[in-house]
Amino acid sequence: MENKKLTDDEKWAKAQADMAVLSKQPGSFVSEASTPISKLKQPLSKDDYYKVSQRFGFWPMQLAGDDAAYYYLHMPQFMNQQVIMPADDVAKLERNIDPRIENLTFKTAEGNQTEKLKDFLFGKSRKQAIMMMHKGKVVFESFPGMNPNDLHIWMSAGKTPLSLVFTQIVAEGKVDMQEMCSKYVPELQDTVWDEIPVWTAATMCVGLDIEETFKSILMPGSWINNFHSTFLGLYNVPYMKQLQTAKKLPNGEKPGGPSTMRYSSADTLVLQYICEQVENKPFGTILQERVWSKVGFRMPAFLCLAPDGTGVGYGMFSSTAEDMLKFAMLYTPSWNKVAKEQIITEDMWKVFHETGKNEVYKDTEEQHMATQWYGEAPPKNGIQWDNVFDDGAMFKHGNNGQGIYVDPKRDFCAIGFGVAANTSGTDYAPGFMRTAAKLLAGE
Repeated sequence: MENKKLTDDEKWAKAQADMAVLSKQPGSFVSEASTPISKLKQPLSKDDYYKVSQRFGFWPMQLAGDDAAYYYLHMPQFMNQQVIMPADDVAKLERNIDPRIENLTFKTAEGNQTEKLKDFLFGKSRKQAIMMMHKGKVVFESFPGMNPNDLHIWMSAGKTPLSLVFTQIVAEGKVDMQEMCSKYVPELQDTVWDEIPVWTAATMCVGLDIEETFKSILMPGSWINNFHSTFLGLYNVPYMKQLQTAKKLPNGEKPGGPSTMRYSSADTLVLQYICEQVENKPFGTILQERVWSKVGFRMPAFLCLAPDGTGVGYGMFSSTAEDMLKFAMLYTPSWNKVAKEQIITEDMWKVFHETGKNEVYKDTEEQHMATQWYGEAPPKNGIQWDNVFDDGAMFKHGNNGQGIYVDPKRDFCAIGFGVAANTSGTDYAPGFMRTAAKLLAGE
């Protein structure tokens, strides 16, 4: 009998049924989120360790339950990794904790006042860590669900190291963003990528049917679900061959306009392949040579590798919270507190500022979601940054509660880790970060 081809609604119903089955497994914490987040600071018992390890997979990671909380802190146990080594000298950050920050609130898009930051962190947010820096000193830090020296996965906030390296290469004149993606990646020639300018992949407005939404990423058989299943070897088609199968949107959108920003990690991977082709090195090596080896991080970082060896540079990247904050500091005037040379140059800032387009970001799902985060709407996105404000501040969100915020004008940056399902409510952490930056700037 010929298999029936499921509609998207039927696929989504199947995904929900699969999630329900997982959540009812005896002794399973796959989708349960009842364990106090503070328990993650303690090691698992022997029995729990083996049970949680045997349940590792795509679904438990996506559902952000108690199993995922363990996986996010221990990814090097579960996947092959490339170790990204730091500079020899560790940069020690000074503390100047500002007691006002824990009591911050801000007005939501609906006009309501949020709870205080301290209540948000130790309430239902399931935040594992948050740190803030102003003028080279740590002004706020809280670790509700992890220890300061624990590793944590960045998820899509990990697109920012790729963004930095890619922008460096563009600023050096090695890549022309008006050229088509396939010019730099021969394997993508004679595919739709022959018609996709590099800048549209950088800002995710390629006009292809590869969009990544909370629904599509969990829908079995969707293009983006297959794409993300690859890093665990669940979909036995290498990333490059998947990219070759991308198709145009049926509504006739053209890359860059008239079109709209449609989030997709596949765009990020195309940028990674461009970097690898231009430099003739794997992404992890490029990142170590150009960034990590020049900064006084305390510990190495870890880049997950797909079964074919591809570095998952669109988010499967782990470090400590403080090392993530040091990375964010590279975007601020206080970069010299953590690095011996300025990594982000004026030429790179010019590329950052000129690439995002307001018209392709307006009224998108991304802009609407960001408005809920801050209580105000950022006007555009940037090179793999979700939000870019007119004052120059930028934010990058990561799946299930990760985030990195940089504000060069106010010499401020902040980072956060968490493990909360994307459907569990608004993540106000970005809004608290932006509010803190303004408070510290005297605004």
